[in-house]
Amino acid sequence: MPRRKKGELEPVKPAVRRSEKTPSRLLGMKDWVGAECRYFDFIVNKANDFAKIYSFTPIKTPILESYDLYKKSTRHGAEREFYPVEGEKNEKMVLRPEITQGIIRAYLENNMGESGLPSRLFSLGPIFRHEKLQTGHYRESTQMSLEIIGEDKPLAEALLITVAHNFFTELGIKTQVQINSIGTAECHKEYSNKLGAFYKERGRRSKLCNQCKNNLLKNPLSLLDCKDDDCIKLREEAPQIADYLSESSREHFTKTLEFLDELNISYNFSPYLVRGLTYYNDTVFEFWPINDDGSLLGKIALGGGGRYDSLVENLGGVSTPAIGLAIGVERTLARVKDRQLLIKSQEEDIVFIAQLGDQAKLKSLQLFDDLRGAGFNVRQSFASDSLKIQLEEATAMQAKTCLILGKKEIMDGTILMRDMDSGAQETVVYKKIKERLLKKDKLIEKRLNNRKEGGLYGGL
Repeated sequence: MPRRKKGELEPVKPAVRRSEKTPSRLLGMKDWVGAECRYFDFIVNKANDFAKIYSFTPIKTPILESYDLYKKSTRHGAEREFYPVEGEKNEKMVLRPEITQGIIRAYLENNMGESGLPSRLFSLGPIFRHEKLQTGHYRESTQMSLEIIGEDKPLAEALLITVAHNFFTELGIKTQVQINSIGTAECHKEYSNKLGAFYKERGRRSKLCNQCKNNLLKNPLSLLDCKDDDCIKLREEAPQIADYLSESSREHFTKTLEFLDELNISYNFSPYLVRGLTYYNDTVFEFWPINDDGSLLGKIALGGGGRYDSLVENLGGVSTPAIGLAIGVERTLARVKDRQLLIKSQEEDIVFIAQLGDQAKLKSLQLFDDLRGAGFNVRQSFASDSLKIQLEEATAMQAKTCLILGKKEIMDGTILMRDMDSGAQETVVYKKIKERLLKKDKLIEKRLNNRKEGGLYGGL
């Protein structure tokens, strides 16, 4: 293998800088680059695995939907968050701000309820909301959505909460379920009158934020969902909706909590949780991240959902009970503390092939396909001609083994095998490299099995 003269430095390529003429990334958007993509893909794959394990059928709906689909089924004033798209002949369309409504539309349009059996549907993809820019909020984000359509029993709530609980647990994220019942539409009417009267009393309305002042007459329940500190403090004195639940709503909620107790899922009764959307009824819930001591960590929910028994009928179908859960992928990723450990079990046995020279590059390409076909977790960087940069890439992806092939090795019929942890190198006969890698893999597997015993991430 060619070597540089002593003291000779490898030429450094000039950094590529963005020109002032290059358009900037839009506010509220995010680029996913390098390792972040690996973490993101891991969580997406985990979501798909969970949907399959719990027997949810995948469904994909368009990102572009009718404006009316969401106008009729979201909270008051939510159209301010829409990203409208101009259609033909004054057709009003939006980039979907949620996935649930599109799933219900597809459920009705494709006659998915004709069997009479409950439908468990899973979807994962981007949503778009013109939200206030703050930590954890993106105007394009990725949502994992699970819907159970045609099931009115509390067991449906217990199932969705269990799925989310186990999902976060396997990712090493501690959460607490915040749960409440907001009753039926009849319960809402009586409670809204009481709540409106409470906020209209002398001195209280003036303490509300501008958004809540505007919503006071339109939808008093939405005031309970406000994240403004003054509004949160004020609602502590407000009447609780639990005191206005019907007997059937009370029984349904009690049974849901009993199921969670039996499943040993920790929850907190949150009397002012309403989720903000007008189509919800009865059980609503959110997953909040917590510290090791059980205290809440921030104000951003990682996921949430609830029952929406009137939505199918409101969108043109027959009266059909339903419940859904949505989890934010970006928010979830932000709470994963040890991202390296998260995917380490999948990436620990990486074999990286480095090459130097055109002839070695061709030989390495053949070796790459050969090892990949034999089942090895192999990586490479054929686009790079610099051995130093290739080794840096191998280190960055935490490869355990690096195979180095240059002109000398090709002439000798050998390959240089480097242990990336210790830096030890050995020369291996090229034709016996598979046999040597298998021998090393057995040692790595033994070490991994020892580590997984009792480990938090053993199941990943």
